Amino acid sequence: MERATAVAQGQYKSLLTGLQAVGQAKGWKIQQIVFVGRTCGSIHVESFNRNMKVLGILESKWDPIRKKLVRRLLEEQDKVLWSYFAQKGGTRSKGGDRGNCSAREHDQWPDMYA
Repeated sequence: MERATAVAQGQYKSLLTGLQAVGQAKGWKIQQIVFVGRTCGSIHVESFNRNMKVLGILESKWDPIRKKLVRRLLEEQDKVLWSYFAQKGGTRSKGGDRGNCSAREHDQWPDMYA
């Protein structure tokens, strides 16, 4: 998580510096807040809660927001896996259509998790 956060902060360092320079002239406080999504839709709860606090989100909303974020991460991971299956199997799908793929599609590729 620390490495992913550092990468994210580094990616936008020049943009953040520019925004801070412009914002300072207007009296704004600008900072970067990083949310790191991990495998299987997991999120580091403590860093998520810190970010929610910085954003001024009511604490009663944190869990529902985190649950929606985790669900979204799982949906995106699903897209990546289906794309992999389609490429590995030599088929292509459009617009998220999984074509003839089944939920056990990956069974035909034993090296999937190698």
